[in-house]
Formats: sequence, structure tokens, C-alpha cells
Amino acid sequence: MSNIALSQKAQKLMKLCDQKDFHNLDDLLLAALLNSGCPAICMTEGCDHTAEMEPDQDQGFCQACGGNMLVSVLVLAGLI
Repeated sequence: MSNIALSQKAQKLMKLCDQKDFHNLDDLLLAALLNSGCPAICMTEGCDHTAEMEPDQDQGFCQACGGNMLVSVLVLAGLI
């Protein structure tokens, strides 16, 4: 069995899919493109707080940990 190390971005994208009940990343990205609010997740290690943010958000305020680390799924995926 091989060990595959996922980047922090990939881990957070997978976490966002799980928390928002999407079966795969494609469905999450499509929903983000079609809706006015875009799912975002905190990039602080140990914090997986999610919120709806602007699609181009890369430094949103996290109400859970107090940092400015909320990043939209579109930025995480490299689409913006």
C-alpha cells in the first residue's frame, strides 16, 4: 500500500466537500459558480470552519478562530 500525501489545499477541499454534503469536487465547484454565495473554509491548521463568502475571497475573517484565513473554494481550486 502506498502513502499519498495530500497538500493542505487538497485536504481542505475534501473537507469542504464532506461538510457541505457534496459527493465530489466537481459538484462543489459547480454549485459555487452558480450561486451568489461561495463556500469558503478556514486555512488555519486545526480549524475547519466554513462560511459563505465572495467567490474571490482569500483572506476572510474566521469567526471560529479569529484569523483572516477563510478562502473560497474557487480560489482554493485555482479557478480565480
